[in-house]
Amino acid sequence: MIPKNIKNIRLILVVLLVLISALFTIILNLFPLIRNSSEINNAKRIYFAENITPAHAQLIEEFNEINKGKIEVIAIDLPYKIFTTNKRKEIITKNLRNSSSRIDIYAIDVVWGERFIKWAEPLNSYFSTEEIDSIFDEAKNYCYFDSTLYSIPFFVDIGVLYYRDDLLKEMDNYENLIKIISNGISWEELVNIKTPKSKYKYLFQADNYEGLMCNFLEIAGRNSFNNSNFEDFKFRKDTLSERLNFIRDLIYKQKFIPEEVVGFDENKTFSFALENDVPFFRGWPTGKRNIILNKKLIPKLKYLKFAPLPKFAGESPVSTIGGWNLIVSKNSKYKDESIAFIKFLLSKSSQKYIWENNGYLPVLKSFFSDSLYLSKYPELKLFKSLIESGVYRIKHPQYTRISDILTKNLNLYFNRELSTDDFINNSLEEINSINKRYLK
Repeated sequence: MIPKNIKNIRLILVVLLVLISALFTIILNLFPLIRNSSEINNAKRIYFAENITPAHAQLIEEFNEINKGKIEVIAIDLPYKIFTTNKRKEIITKNLRNSSSRIDIYAIDVVWGERFIKWAEPLNSYFSTEEIDSIFDEAKNYCYFDSTLYSIPFFVDIGVLYYRDDLLKEMDNYENLIKIISNGISWEELVNIKTPKSKYKYLFQADNYEGLMCNFLEIAGRNSFNNSNFEDFKFRKDTLSERLNFIRDLIYKQKFIPEEVVGFDENKTFSFALENDVPFFRGWPTGKRNIILNKKLIPKLKYLKFAPLPKFAGESPVSTIGGWNLIVSKNSKYKDESIAFIKFLLSKSSQKYIWENNGYLPVLKSFFSDSLYLSKYPELKLFKSLIESGVYRIKHPQYTRISDILTKNLNLYFNRELSTDDFINNSLEEINSINKRYLK
């Protein structure tokens, strides 16, 4: 018989070996810095941290072929299926703080800009006025701080209503219903739609993460804030309370929305919606081509159409502007080479490729003025109109902390662990501890 303490030692050794193996795998995947010298060919190697899709890989391969022997882009893959937006932010922050990090280019959520500017290379001198002017204005909102350009848009995103066209076609008033949805359906109208096969009618993302912040602004609408551009968080408490209560009642009283949404990010939203034939849900346009789904659900994607998000009566729909920007680390040894790659990604051919293969909305004006191209992809007209009337999350050095406060308390609210007044008062009190300028 093996002594108990020997068994324990063996168990500890096995656990250690597993942990070491896992750590090594992570390091190997995130920081593949060691290459055989024969692979380098004297090229200057730049490291690009992003969620690397097959479309990214193709563009990287194309760039490397064009610049063979001069520049080699090495991908650092941060896949969404492993790294949530918040985890990705933490990894990038740790790397940027490390002056010895070899990563040159980072893809960042647009709202992280002011958090990362102290580690980002100013870019004004690298881009001509013509190059910057080729990008539409809304995509550049998060790129500047005090007139200094710190990031370049890679793609833009916008909150949209997804609807299942096949389910709505079963209804007698289908054509009229599509007109109402396309023009911006009200919450009151949405609640009165009775699709025959669906237990639940609507989904949104209410988990404790950045996506809930976007949903919050869209549900609250402009009339819930003293400043209609959301440049501060001065709530109109009565209006905000009424709207939040309306949505929570749709979950717990009317069962219009399932209780599971309190744990939903976008991946879970898509899966639940398609699995349960939910006719309406909130998402990003990029989601349709990038969400990881069970194979049996993929055929249903073809039935998904886009429309403006639900609104309250008398108002226009509100959609949050999102997307991802590119920054160059101040510590990069190859800034010119990094800029060359960013300009390649910003080229019309690259933007066209990443849109057509990934659904990443292009940031170049030319895509939205080309009538022939718009006839091929008419949804771009809708997306551009929503972007033009869209709302931004605030630009603030402490934005991520403010967002963390709101999403934490919102998640508690939708879990019925906070009252509406407690959500508003607790959030304002915590935000006030960060920066009193953002309160009355």
